Amino acid sequence: MIKSLIRTTIRIDNNLKTRLQLLSIKNNISFNKMIIYLLELGYNTYIEKFDDYYKSENNKLQKEGNKNE
Repeated sequence: MIKSLIRTTIRIDNNLKTRLQLLSIKNNISFNKMIIYLLELGYNTYIEKFDDYYKSENNKLQKEGNKNE
């Protein structure tokens, strides 16, 4: 299996970049690993909220279905 790298470009302002660099130094990890960690954290939070939204929508539809019967 050939492992390939995926290159991405993230445009962030200097203030945010500086805060991320300081945070990565404080936690003793590299800047790239800090960005990856924050992206994964944001993605997981998004998925949780997305799942909660659809659970609540399903509950609403089930309640409406029960009222119509």
